Formats: sequence, structure tokens, C-alpha cells
Amino acid sequence: MSTTIAPETHSPPPLVVPAGRATVATWHLSLSQVLVVAGFCLFFLYHNYLPLFHSDLWGHVAYGDWILQNGRLPLEDPFTELAAGVPLFATAWLSQVVYALVGRGNDPEHLAHLFALVLLATYLVLLRTYYRQTRRLTLSTMATLAAFLVSWSRHAVQRPENFGLLCLACLLWCVVRSERRDFTASWRWPILMGLLFAVWANLHGSFVVGFAVLGCWVLGRAIDNALLSGHVLAFVRDAQFWRRWSCLEFAILGSCLNPYGIDLLLQTMLFPSHPNLDSVLEWYPLEMRSLEGIPMAVSWVLTAIVLRHSRRRMTATEVLWLLVFNAAVCVRVRMIAWYGPVWMLALAPHLAEILSRVTLPTTVASWQARLSRLSRPSLRWSAVTLLLVWMTFILAPISRPLLGGPVRRPDQVLSHQTPLGVTRFLHEHPPTGLVFAPQWWGDWLAWNGPTELRVMMTTNAIHLAPPQVWQDYLT
Repeated sequence: MSTTIAPETHSPPPLVVPAGRATVATWHLSLSQVLVVAGFCLFFLYHNYLPLFHSDLWGHVAYGDWILQNGRLPLEDPFTELAAGVPLFATAWLSQVVYALVGRGNDPEHLAHLFALVLLATYLVLLRTYYRQTRRLTLSTMATLAAFLVSWSRHAVQRPENFGLLCLACLLWCVVRSERRDFTASWRWPILMGLLFAVWANLHGSFVVGFAVLGCWVLGRAIDNALLSGHVLAFVRDAQFWRRWSCLEFAILGSCLNPYGIDLLLQTMLFPSHPNLDSVLEWYPLEMRSLEGIPMAVSWVLTAIVLRHSRRRMTATEVLWLLVFNAAVCVRVRMIAWYGPVWMLALAPHLAEILSRVTLPTTVASWQARLSRLSRPSLRWSAVTLLLVWMTFILAPISRPLLGGPVRRPDQVLSHQTPLGVTRFLHEHPPTGLVFAPQWWGDWLAWNGPTELRVMMTTNAIHLAPPQVWQDYLT
């Protein structure tokens, strides 16, 4: 005898709005919603003014320019002659083309706009995801903020990884959104995930993180079936397990829709084992006395507190998500960027359950009642929201091409460590030999240096250079 587990739906039924008032009520916003919008406005302003980091961003822009000029993907690194003959898998070719199109004309200003818009979209999707789990705007906002703060050290750098984070947020939304009664009867979600991974695999190699999310989602369902029914093979008769399995299959098939086919999947899986990466800081194991170690420790403490007080049953999927992504961060510190959103995805339902049992003190409850009239939804709060969005737009650099105004100087758009003076000197005195410089200078010079410049190393060529060449460069 087998037991079929119902879909994991933990959200209360939606509010019912009278038919005659539905259209008007849709435009009525509350004070709490205005505050959330204000927070996201500040979030966008901060990232729009954030200088473009002196990183591999410029190497990716240079790759994109090369692809557009030649009409094909490079077979080997076009900027590092010491890596000649080593096959190149352009795992982020679509992101590179987007960067090149946005940054054409040697104008990096638009790259800053793109960066801010992508991050804004990412965390808006995460906010919506956590809201579907909790049905509490304040809690979902705090969950989104926590996911950002845990991985904040990764958000100062603009790179194709940002597109990967947006795809991860969309995947988490699909996972939460698909937990509904018609999930097993609809092929919409497997097809949607296949399309998502088809785009993701061409934007950034982090699509394998999506495989980890879906793999835990599928395996967790099978484990829950086995634990609740007492039969290891109980999942065989569970329709939702097979629909989750279909989502994973479509995701794998979709990721194969790239110029390299299934070879891209194999290359991406093997990439972290390259010996040259052992010398790169972001590929180090986690150290507790670091910018990543402190927020990770805080997240572990918060996880312990939440799980200690939650009365909601913890699903096997949530356990697997926490185990897999914690282990990933401990092995490779750069995985903290993907840990934050998934960590909060596992904890958000438990936080909602705890808050549902919290009784406010009498003083706080009385003040809440007094403020209820002020904060109730109305059109005036909607007008305030529109004003906030408009003020954010006119204050942000993104408005200047449309509304006019002085264009920011290069030293305002670019990080102070960007070698602008070196670039001017090299344009005036083009070198004839191989240029030895930090690899992040090599990225910039490959894009903005003299046409015939030859650099010894770029960030994107670290895994392509022979180990001896890389060691010679380091010494």
C-alpha cells in the first residue's frame, strides 16, 4: 500500500475582493507597500551610482566585441597568445554580447545602468517569491534583505554572474509558484523551466546551480514519500514527483541548447577542478575571518534559532537545499552568491509559521491600531509611490540620456583602480612586446588598449593558460 503526498502548499487562501471594487482596490497601496518601494528605490540608486569594478567585466566586453566583429564564437582566447591552442568554451557568450552591445562606443555609463537594472529585477523576483511563500509583505521584504546581506560582498562586482543570479531568482519563483493543485496536470512548468535553462546556459555557467536546486527538489520529494509511507519506492506512484522529475529533465534538455551542446555541461562540471583556480581568492575554501565568513556564521545562528522555534515540519527538500549549498560555500567561497537566495527560500515558510504565533505586546498593539487608519490602502499612498519612483528616476544617472544633464566623467563611472593613466600612456606609446600587468589590467587593456596590444594574462584566460605559464605569471 502506497501513500501519495499532497502538494506542499502552505499559503493561506487569497483574499476575496468584491467584484465592484476590484479595479479600484488594485491601485490602492498601503503605507507598508510605500516603504517597500522606497527601499527598492534606494537599492537601485546605490547600485546605479556604484562605480564599475576593475574586474573581468572588461574582458567580457572585449569578448563580446570580438564575437560581434567576427560573427562567430572564438575557438581559443583571442587576447592571450600564451594560451594559444587551448580550446575555449565561451560559457558566457550571450552575456558578453549583451555587454558589448550596451557598452559600444567605449561608453561604460550604460553598463552601470544595466547592472543596476539586473540587480533590481533579481531582488524584485525574490521578493515576489518569498511573498508567495509567506503572504506577509514585511516578512518577505526582510527575507529579501537577508538574502542580499548574506552575499553582499559579491554584489560590488559587475560580471555575467549577475545574469545568472537573475535566472536563479526566476527558477526559485517557478519552484514556489508551481506548488499548486494543478501542478501535476499542467506541462507549463516543465516547458517554462526548459526555456529558462536554455537562456541561462548561454548567459553564464552557473546554470549547474539550477540543477542542484531542482535535484534537491526532486530527491526531497522521493525522500518525503519514503518517510511518510514507509516504502522506499512510494514515489513511483506520486504524480507530483514525476512532474518535478519532468521539470529537471526539461531543464537539462534546455541547457543543451547552446553552441557546444552537452559538452558545455561536462566542461562546466569539470571547470572548478582546474589547478590554476587554486590560486584565485574566490575559489578558496571558506574562512570564518573573512567578508564571507561573518555573514555565513550569522546565517547559521539564524537558521538554528528559526528551526528551534518553528512548529512546521521541515521537508526533505529544505534539508537538502541547506546541506548542499552550505557545503558548496565551505568548499568554494564564491558560492555564497547562490547560497543567500536558496537559504532564505528554505527558511521563509518557517519564519511565517513562527510569526503567526507571535502576540504583540499591548502597547505595540495599541499603537498599531492607532496607525491603522493612516496606513490603510488608499490612492494617496499610490500617488506617493509614483512620486518616489519618479524622483528616483530623475536622481539616478540612468535618466540623463533621456532628460538631459551632464554625463559623468570616466573617473566617476569607473573604479579608482581602473588604469586610465596607463591606458593613455600606452595609446601614446604603443608597446611592441608582451605586456606584463595584473590580469584585471589585462581585461581592461584588451577592451580599451591599443589595437595591437599583447597582454600576458587576462582574468578570463586563467583557466586556459598552461599551469607553468600561470605559475610564472604569479611569480
